[in-house]
Amino acid sequence: ATWITFTTMLFFFSVFSCICCSASSVSAAFVSPSTSYLTARYRTSAGAQKVGGGGRKHDRLLRPSTRLKSDDGDDADENNSPPRAIGGELVSALARLDKKWELARADGGKKIGDWNILDLKGEDETSPEIVYLLEPTSGAVPSCVIFFLGGAVLGQFPHISYSVFLQRVAARMNASVLAIPYEVNLDHLGIAQRAVSRMKNAVIECEDSRGYPPELPKYAIGHSLGAKLHGIGIAATGMGEELSGVGFVSYNNFGFAETISMARSFAKELQVGNDSFGFGAGSTVPFDALFDLAGMAVSAVGLEFTPSPSEMDRIVKTKFDGELLKKTRMFQFEDDDLDSTKSFFECFEGDRETPSLSYLPGTHLTPVFLQFGLDDIPDEAKDVASQVTGGFKNASFGDEEALGLLVEEVSDWMLGRNPKDRRAARKQIAGTIDAEIEE
Repeated sequence: ATWITFTTMLFFFSVFSCICCSASSVSAAFVSPSTSYLTARYRTSAGAQKVGGGGRKHDRLLRPSTRLKSDDGDDADENNSPPRAIGGELVSALARLDKKWELARADGGKKIGDWNILDLKGEDETSPEIVYLLEPTSGAVPSCVIFFLGGAVLGQFPHISYSVFLQRVAARMNASVLAIPYEVNLDHLGIAQRAVSRMKNAVIECEDSRGYPPELPKYAIGHSLGAKLHGIGIAATGMGEELSGVGFVSYNNFGFAETISMARSFAKELQVGNDSFGFGAGSTVPFDALFDLAGMAVSAVGLEFTPSPSEMDRIVKTKFDGELLKKTRMFQFEDDDLDSTKSFFECFEGDRETPSLSYLPGTHLTPVFLQFGLDDIPDEAKDVASQVTGGFKNASFGDEEALGLLVEEVSDWMLGRNPKDRRAARKQIAGTIDAEIEE
């Protein structure tokens, strides 16, 4: 099948198919904790399960199962929509590739490429609670830990969609990365609660089983919807006090209908210059009619995310105090119609303390760089990868130069350096290349 759906449905399906999901109360979740969140190890609720490990009793909170599924039919059930319903062809593709890759694991099912798989389910739980762990290739104790949440749809497979970005940042910082997958729906509060719970359990696992020192610096980095989810989690738990830094890349806080409307230009952008993946400029899709129809449908039924954009702004205003804002860095791309960085700053108009801001060349998808070399992919996954790449032995999606500048800026921020405007650097490089050609 042709993979043009990646271009047209990346955001359309990821949000429009969420109409079956229910919203939950926002205000009840934002209670200031009295104890440290990431380091607390006991569950205080009635009937709490205490799980042994490393001689300690562990706290496992808010952990309804979230299962990554393929469209082969064996993982779907009446309570879990198949991935085609949540993310369209893109999710189905990544799910198939992920599942085929799992079949090729040679070490007992614990790794995918450079990524370790942590299953954090409790002793009486059957559904996996997956977190992907990337550790320093040297085998040394990491210098810090990064909690990563990706954007809608792509964030369900962070070990594939964001692997290059995270590997390069991790290599520069000698960092470990804990990438938390999630399935997108309207209830962003619920997603954030589950994600933060997995972060906490993953930290406990790494300390107990891998010898991570508890005092390792910890950073939260999120892209697009992942940045909003981090913001919700930080506000609801107070874990910002334990973080050394909060990085929001292309922070997105659009409403449901607005997201579909803005995805029109986003999908058209994806269609240009990516022929190696089978969804290039030759593809013909009725963009305007498709998105107009989606926008009208959403407006008619009155759907909205939880929390809504206005609710999220109030949460940010209330919970992001001066100390937290000092740790927060926003990363904004030059050509990004899905970015809400401006509205985040407007929450603090008149305040002396605001987040720092890095300007970068690129688009909303700059952190996503997909690179497939079929010779490096396990035999069990080559058939699926070949479909993804349109039959090419090697193919890539994304702007590697813009990605490199993002990696540098994120690394500099983690090292305590001041933000830069790197848009000029991109233009300077282009000018130098043109001058050399003319000579």
